[in-house]
Amino acid sequence: MQLSRFRTLIQLASSVLTNGYVGVFATRAVNANPLKGVCVPYLNCYACPSALFSCPIGTLQHFMAIRSVPFLLLGFLGVIGTAIGRMPCGWACPFGFIQDLMHKIPSPKFRVPHFLRPFKYGFLAVFVLILPYLTGDTWFSKICPAGTLTAAIPWMLWNPANPATGQNVLPAMPGLQFVAVLVSLLLFLVWFVLSKRPFCQTVCPMGAILSVFNKFSLVRLEVNEDCDACNACQVNCPMDLDVPLEINSLECIRCLECTRCGYVKVAKPWDFGGETHV
Repeated sequence: MQLSRFRTLIQLASSVLTNGYVGVFATRAVNANPLKGVCVPYLNCYACPSALFSCPIGTLQHFMAIRSVPFLLLGFLGVIGTAIGRMPCGWACPFGFIQDLMHKIPSPKFRVPHFLRPFKYGFLAVFVLILPYLTGDTWFSKICPAGTLTAAIPWMLWNPANPATGQNVLPAMPGLQFVAVLVSLLLFLVWFVLSKRPFCQTVCPMGAILSVFNKFSLVRLEVNEDCDACNACQVNCPMDLDVPLEINSLECIRCLECTRCGYVKVAKPWDFGGETHV
């Protein structure tokens, strides 16, 4: 099976399996089963009606808000990052999958300016760590387009009654904040069509966390010294990287699409030298 098709199937399976709680149609409430205490290594909104697992960014915000250290979460992310780097972004993240699909829509295409890439570390620092710590509130959840798409909009459309009180979960008329996040989501959706994974490149705090492991994770890539600079790897790369120059950079999501050209391969885990040979 072709690599890109196999990766698409894995992305689809991940999206379905991590958001497969059909019990919500009976309970009409956010899933609170024991599995909800388990985080996945990518964005997966806790408030999504069908979510089976928790989002690590939401969990991190919660611990910052209560001024505590999430040792288990940090250990989990450390193990994932050390083993496979940013690979969950390329193979498992539902929001990354949506971006990949939308970019296939025919349209003019534009590269995301490189100067915007560091912004995701600012979002991580300010909206996930600093503001929750200072205010006791989960700020990134208020602006997250993934949460808007998979949680806020489904609840607004369904607007189920709380089984305990009989009252609707959300107000009948959306407030200014909800309108603002809807507009933000719409702008991102348009950007997804025009550019490769702009949210992953510029905003995602989960990508920011996992990216710091890319240089020394066990799964890394290397360019064969016979590379003829045909540029096929950049054409295939969902992050629009200049692969020979940016291989194993902070932006690489280990999707392995660049290996289709034959000149890029997965490096031996013990070989930390000679990554670029062109």
